[in-house]
Amino acid sequence: MHKTIEPTILYFGTPVALISTLNPDGSSNLAPMSSAWWLGWSCMLGLGQMGQTSDNLIRTGECVVNLPSEDLVTHVDRLALTTGKNPVPEKKRQWGYRYEPDKFGVSGFTPVESESVAPPRVHECPVQMEGVVKDFRSFGKHVSANVFEVHIVKLHVDDKLLVGDPRPHIDPVRWRPLIMNFCRFFGLGDELHPSRLADSDFMKFVTQGATPQPANSSTGGHK
Repeated sequence: MHKTIEPTILYFGTPVALISTLNPDGSSNLAPMSSAWWLGWSCMLGLGQMGQTSDNLIRTGECVVNLPSEDLVTHVDRLALTTGKNPVPEKKRQWGYRYEPDKFGVSGFTPVESESVAPPRVHECPVQMEGVVKDFRSFGKHVSANVFEVHIVKLHVDDKLLVGDPRPHIDPVRWRPLIMNFCRFFGLGDELHPSRLADSDFMKFVTQGATPQPANSSTGGHK
């Protein structure tokens, strides 16, 4: 039997992403989030309007979307209840957030220079995507949030995750993303069942077909 309920939010969990951006003083900000979805070489990111990351994306139009693996969970958790915004917004202060100017330092992650955008990548993350903001707007009902359309301009992947020739792609068996499910951390289990879609001509097109067209960083973003 199903029961009709009215939870505060509809949140069923996605892979954790670490969004690196630049603060107004040029320092780096790093924020964990998991409200993201993908299509082609573009993604949609949902971020609270009270956070420094949202402000930075609107101001600079650039970021790096870093995807941590499940073995990095303790590093990610160190970023919980921290904010790069000073002073801390009153509501966030009531929730227990504190101002943290050195997000890389407190988490133990290592910044590494990006190739196409100003914000740094996270060295330890096996997937790092440099991106530019194509568009943004307020989003949601009874929630203060922005949604950002981000186009990926450069993709970096740990070669231990890659298979395929001549066009490498990520092996889903080797890739072990960190999942946030109802604000709790999970990993992946074993593959449950063979997939007819994975064996179809569609996947041959995705992994071997038309060359993807990353966005041009000189034409994207809100400066």
